[in-house]
Amino acid sequence: MATEPDGNVQHQRKILINALYRRYQRALVRFLTRQRFSREEAADIVHDAYVRMHQVPDVAGIEYPQAFLYRLVSNLARNDEKHRRYIRGQGTVDVQSVDVPTDAPGPHRLLQGQQELALVRQAFNELSPKCRRAFAMHRFDGCSYAEIARELGVSVSMIEKYISQALTHLKGRLAVAGPQPEARLRLLK
Repeated sequence: MATEPDGNVQHQRKILINALYRRYQRALVRFLTRQRFSREEAADIVHDAYVRMHQVPDVAGIEYPQAFLYRLVSNLARNDEKHRRYIRGQGTVDVQSVDVPTDAPGPHRLLQGQQELALVRQAFNELSPKCRRAFAMHRFDGCSYAEIARELGVSVSMIEKYISQALTHLKGRLAVAGPQPEARLRLLK
């Protein structure tokens, strides 16, 4: 069950978003005015981007906020331009410029994926070096237990223990993090 962030967390999010707005607002407006948007249109698009930032679940977790904002503003500008062409009735719509829904992840999903990958890496790095190596050789290189045992100079029985230990540890760490998306589960099957 999801819980609402407490007031302090909400306050910190607002402070962070406001700081991002103050830091990048002028540069984003300049960026858009160079793309033939009026200053007012550019300011509106940048404002819309910051409204969207309030929908991001973990603003503090955005690894590259400047790149995230430029991508968000570019997408909003493209959508605004298409909308204006449609409203004005200027010619036909260029089929190549229409945004067709895709399976490609959006900014929120990319952020979530980055966070999940960091969690898996952290859990993987908590394993002992031999356990980590055995697991990687088996899962990623497709080596058999016998091949891994020869490479590491241990018994096949020890490799079985390493793999079991790795799976138990990784599943345990991911379970603590909350509901497990399918991508994390595939790694551990």
